[in-house]
Amino acid sequence: MKGQIDKVFVNVSKCILQFEDNKIITLVGDDENKVFLVHVTTSESRELDLREKVLKYYKNSKSLDSLAEKCGFNCTKTFTRHFQSTFNITPKQWILNLKEKEMIKYLKDTDYSLKQIAVLLNFSNQSQLSHFCIQRTGFTPKELRESK
Repeated sequence: MKGQIDKVFVNVSKCILQFEDNKIITLVGDDENKVFLVHVTTSESRELDLREKVLKYYKNSKSLDSLAEKCGFNCTKTFTRHFQSTFNITPKQWILNLKEKEMIKYLKDTDYSLKQIAVLLNFSNQSQLSHFCIQRTGFTPKELRESK
């Protein structure tokens, strides 16, 4: 599964990270209205820098050009080439796949409203979220939520 997100977890209240140098960091939510969204991925060490930057910036990037720039690339074509060699998928498809996984997790594992989920996943509105859901899964958000 090199280069692919293995799992996405929502509603994580505590996360313990142990690093190769035996450093341990414990993340605990301090606001009861907020939860962690944790992405677990495998990576080759030489790919780590690009992966870290992509995971750090993809949610707040409105375009591929913006993501490329935030990851330190002046040329979107060069960024796309490096991205594909690291993730084995185009940046656009990777983002769409990740959004789909996150959407399904939110629908099945939370009671968030469609409006809240649309905001969390950077959709313009609930209608856009519903269209995306039907297009990617063949089901409406309500049908997915009820299939828990």
